[in-house]
Amino acid sequence: MQFQQFEDRYITRLRSGERALATLTDFLRAQGVSFANLSGAGAVEWVELGYWNAETRQYEYRRFDEQLEVVSFQGNCARKDGQPFLHIHGVFARRDYSVVGGHVKEAGVHPTLEVWLRTEWLDVHRSRDPESGLDLLDLPGRSQSG
Repeated sequence: MQFQQFEDRYITRLRSGERALATLTDFLRAQGVSFANLSGAGAVEWVELGYWNAETRQYEYRRFDEQLEVVSFQGNCARKDGQPFLHIHGVFARRDYSVVGGHVKEAGVHPTLEVWLRTEWLDVHRSRDPESGLDLLDLPGRSQSG
């Protein structure tokens, strides 16, 4: 992976064969980033996507082993158990212009994935929500009822 930093932002370029989330997580750990928003564009040779089943309170995963264009790749990084934790959703286009999408568990970059990160120097954490069973952003600030 290559990167360039501009104040509180990074532009990264992942290379063919790199695992997208693992590479980004290692990068965020090395840079000491506690919270970031990110988005990206590029292509992958495979992706493993998840769908949250609210009834079973489990993700259902499916792997797609084919060349796909990254149409949307966005999410955030917060800390979970003291380590960077990525929460990314993506939409991926097939050769026939149909799309698949969901929660990105991992993806194999090919030929490149360009990811923009905007960091915030906040220490935002995720913690287990007993109601949903998900690791949600733990935001101790003010709440608003609606």
